[in-house]
Amino acid sequence: MYCDKMYINGKMVEGKGDEFSVVNPATGKVIKTLRAADESQAEEALQAAKAAEKSWGSLSLNDRIAWMEKLCNALRENKEELVDIIAQEGKSYSEAAGQLNSLLDYMKYYAEEVKRVYDIGIPEYGAARGTSYHTIIRRPLGVVVGHLPWNSPVSLLGVKLAPAMASGCPCVLKPSTSTPLGSMKLAEIAQGIGLPAGAFNLVCGPPNKVGKYLNESKIPQMVTMVGSSEAGVQVMQQASTSIKRFSFELGGNAPCIIMPDADMDKIIPWMKNRKVFFTGQGCANVNRIYVHESLHDEFVSALTEEVKKVEIGWGKNMTFAMGPLMNMRNRENMIALIEKTVEQGATMTYGGRPDPETLPEDLREGSYILPTILDNCTDEMDIAQCEIFGPVFPIYTFTDLDDVIARANNTKYGLSSYLMTHDYRVMTKCIEELEFGEVDINMPGLGPNLPHVGIKESGVGCDRSLWSLDEYFSLRRISIKP
Repeated sequence: MYCDKMYINGKMVEGKGDEFSVVNPATGKVIKTLRAADESQAEEALQAAKAAEKSWGSLSLNDRIAWMEKLCNALRENKEELVDIIAQEGKSYSEAAGQLNSLLDYMKYYAEEVKRVYDIGIPEYGAARGTSYHTIIRRPLGVVVGHLPWNSPVSLLGVKLAPAMASGCPCVLKPSTSTPLGSMKLAEIAQGIGLPAGAFNLVCGPPNKVGKYLNESKIPQMVTMVGSSEAGVQVMQQASTSIKRFSFELGGNAPCIIMPDADMDKIIPWMKNRKVFFTGQGCANVNRIYVHESLHDEFVSALTEEVKKVEIGWGKNMTFAMGPLMNMRNRENMIALIEKTVEQGATMTYGGRPDPETLPEDLREGSYILPTILDNCTDEMDIAQCEIFGPVFPIYTFTDLDDVIARANNTKYGLSSYLMTHDYRVMTKCIEELEFGEVDINMPGLGPNLPHVGIKESGVGCDRSLWSLDEYFSLRRISIKP
């Protein structure tokens, strides 16, 4: 069932590095022990991608799209096995299915969007028509190195692999050592369909060895990653051996401003679902809930009752239950943050450490936590400035719009923000003044065509959408005088 090998130059190969174990955080049990790649295999993957630049990049658009479709069909044929592997690495079964579906959506979207990448003619203002021609053309950027996170490993593999394949950029992707098995299975499937050698390579190893080696190489034309802001700075420093393009989606500290006219009956279930999805371990998750003072008591009461309904556990018989945090270290850090926030004056209305006796016996070693509501939070508390990465609901109050916008902006991060109102004047003010790459108003839907954008310390460039695809092309100006 599990694949534990690297995918280099079209072949699955055993890692040459140190052994490491992948643990199911739901049970605390080791799923698989495998060998990591070493620096020599990172070099092999880079060289394979470099060798594939001309052949893969010069394929016809229809040929590359056909390979993308062939890979998607093979993934669908192995869907049940893939979903089980993704779930074993820490997702609920519904979230695991969503991961695979997202990857397929990204592949489908970019296979279509790349057809609309056009060359552009530009007039020369001082020349008579027909005496000169100027054209902007796009060509594949070159080798791309991508670092994948542990929280959405397969979905975000699609975010990187799909535009690379569509544009004609060979890539070397490195999954997290915490959650590599879903990516490795996908690579095995890619080998099975005969994907051209070097177009896609996968190596897994420690960031301070394999990741560092990939970044320091002069072969990649772009390094892309999803991770923390601190990791982004480190990757940029390592990659400064040559001129490279960067595309980073980094940390977040998302505020949600709830105005007096908000639809409370819709917000409460949305807030609960948004925060417990993958146990709150997402960079776009709501971190600071700013509730207008007139709604505070009603909001806290309704949210507490809703959160108490959340089922904790994991397994095929608990498809929609909230699963574990990624590991015990993360859980203890989350418990410590909750306790520190209470010490600083917050009120815990529900949550904290679960009683193991409430869990099935086979899950009692898992890294579970209850969804936790912390009322009466203030901007002076430590929790106001950190990226929580857990199912914690910190509740703040406000009365003045200008004041709450200033408080919302008081963070080094600038990824997602949320606003709940039907007042157009409030909407336009927040659109102009909130310092975030995304302002989501009244719980809109999302899709692969909508960019995921971070500003300030939350990123460079974007994931998803045609703007992300642009990053995988270089521009060239062609000027002709007949």
